[in-house]
Amino acid sequence: MRSDAWSAVARDAVRLDRSKLALVPAARCAAGIAVPLVVGELSGHILVGVGAAIGALTAGVASLQGAYRDRVKIMAAAAVAFALSAFVGATASRVVGVDVVVTAIWAFAAGLLVVFGQPATVVGLQAVIGLVIFSQFHFGAWQAASNALWALAGGALQVLLVAVIWPLQKFPVERKATAGAYHLLANYVRGLVDDPGSLLDPKVIDDLRAAVSDTQPLGDPAAAAAFQALAGEADRIRLEAAGIARVRAQLDSGAPSQADAYLSAARRLDAAIVATADALDVAVEAQRSGRRMPDLSGERSEFRTSMDNLRSAVSTAEGQELILLTQALGGLGALAGRLRSVAQLTAVAAGAEPSDSTLPSPGLATQVAPGPPRAESARSHLESVRANLTFRSEAFRHAVRVAGAMAVAVGLSHLFAFGHGYWLPMTVMIVLKPDFASTFTRGLARSTGTVLGAGLATLVLAGLRPPHAVLIVFTVALYAVCVATLLANYAIYSVAIASLVVVLLAFTGAPAASLALDRAFYTVLGAALALAAYTLWPTWERRRVPERLADLVEADGRYGAALLRAWAEPVDADRAALDRLRVAARLARSNAEASVTRWRNEPDGRRTRGRERFDVDTAQEILVAVRRYVWAALALHSQLPEAGPTRPDLRELADQIRATLVAVADSLRSGAPLGAHPPIRATQAALAESLTSYADGSPRTDGVSGLTQLETIVISETDLMVDAVDTLTTLGDAVL
Repeated sequence: MRSDAWSAVARDAVRLDRSKLALVPAARCAAGIAVPLVVGELSGHILVGVGAAIGALTAGVASLQGAYRDRVKIMAAAAVAFALSAFVGATASRVVGVDVVVTAIWAFAAGLLVVFGQPATVVGLQAVIGLVIFSQFHFGAWQAASNALWALAGGALQVLLVAVIWPLQKFPVERKATAGAYHLLANYVRGLVDDPGSLLDPKVIDDLRAAVSDTQPLGDPAAAAAFQALAGEADRIRLEAAGIARVRAQLDSGAPSQADAYLSAARRLDAAIVATADALDVAVEAQRSGRRMPDLSGERSEFRTSMDNLRSAVSTAEGQELILLTQALGGLGALAGRLRSVAQLTAVAAGAEPSDSTLPSPGLATQVAPGPPRAESARSHLESVRANLTFRSEAFRHAVRVAGAMAVAVGLSHLFAFGHGYWLPMTVMIVLKPDFASTFTRGLARSTGTVLGAGLATLVLAGLRPPHAVLIVFTVALYAVCVATLLANYAIYSVAIASLVVVLLAFTGAPAASLALDRAFYTVLGAALALAAYTLWPTWERRRVPERLADLVEADGRYGAALLRAWAEPVDADRAALDRLRVAARLARSNAEASVTRWRNEPDGRRTRGRERFDVDTAQEILVAVRRYVWAALALHSQLPEAGPTRPDLRELADQIRATLVAVADSLRSGAPLGAHPPIRATQAALAESLTSYADGSPRTDGVSGLTQLETIVISETDLMVDAVDTLTTLGDAVL
């Protein structure tokens, strides 16, 4: 195995991501588990309180998914799934064979839920854990139903605590998400000074859109719409910034004979870029605090000064420098409008009246760019499940792997004489994930954390034998740590959750010190079984990378071709469709980059479907080429005119680029040779020649200075797009 793969596993296991510490949810969830325990103790029915607390524990963990309505739905689904599974586990575990079969079925269903994303995966995991934990008991139907109902009541309490604080909150999820996204956006804009070729991580805008799509149900509708509009403005600022970045890069690579003039222009543009980033920083602070943006007089003055300096440079510039500076001024003017809109929308989001009466309706602002896709219908969910019932599906392979490993784990737990055998299948279910890095990271963290947590907690409780009141305090404190660190550091979470389970079991009687060794044995064996299952029948990310890259190349082919057709006939351009294609391409890039990153964390594998030279470095080169293509496309998108002459040559180039990228995608998927593809370089050269010639075909005598700004943009950006596509075809030939 590659040493860097193991290093990545070790780093992820111990890394604490402070940005993902969930302190407020931890306090809320701790209250939800404290109530049933305290009521149970005061009423003399502590075991009933423990049963309800277990249900509250499950729903509380699920509350880290979603925002408002979605969070409630996920929590309710997790609570119901846990309660139902608890009933089935307590009644079906009497017969070993039945227990094994039922657990395998539950595990298979939970494994298949990865098709629907993280929230569904969490619900499936809670269902299997409920089945496994309650299978250690052998209740009659009535007692099992009673315990399940108490667990459901505890889950319902957590759901109620989430909903009851809605009137007390002023869009906390939206504020945090918007401030975080704009902070990254400001850093991206400021970084264009030193690295104009950079692109903002596509997840930034996608995550923001997802966060503001499920807004505060009881909040001001105008404020909710403002947050959604702020997501659209962030997307537009990113687009305008990409266009300005292209100008900045071209100034860096200007003609040597004009190096001093280009350097001076670049410095003036840098000042405007920094002023833009400073204004975004002010917006971040306002969004975090929930107040309207303060006076931007300082930033506005800095911005105006930089714009005046650019205008003075334009008055003396000529040729290519004049065109670039004019383009930069246009982009900065558009950015200024976006910043005014951000200030106004931030005021509306804070519940204040905007100072500028020209504020567009927040409800209409969300139409600027497409939002996240709507939730799938029940029918489409069934179709997704049906489509994945094949060994070609990674989700299906994961489900089969989980089901097999869980069946073995349950069977082994019945063979050993040690107590609390459910720790074995529970560990397997928690550790085994669809990808290598997550499985081995969780295996390492879970084993270490459980041995420490369960071992120490068992020994402490066996020695101290504390009363119920102390156990309640321990339970609440440990659960708060669990919720706070679940997404920030899995090792700390593992220590806390293992200790928590031991403390909950202590309500039935102080544990024997010998149980520490039993639980450590089951945990280590469960982690080893999960890792062995993945190793024996792995789902390597490197096998998925070609498909992800092919999807990316195709998506960008559709986007780029549509963009060039829009430039060919600007009056008839469907700008809403262009935005949808851009968002789809952005999502494809996010998926492809994540897939390549996961591949880097796998054991060394040089082959993918028999292609010996397709390694992770080649995949990274494909991503770099696509980023250059996207860089040019975003610049074209940001400068797309409202009207202009038709350019038939652009339609031909659009069709050829689309056909070439489809061929590259097909080759990545099939492994077949790329073969012949359209002469896109010759077509682009002919386009450039036509734009630099008079109507009769004779060359222009006025040179570059005779070209319009739009003509220069078309020539420079299509040149970069074609260069990137040529690189992709070269990489495809080298790979295949």
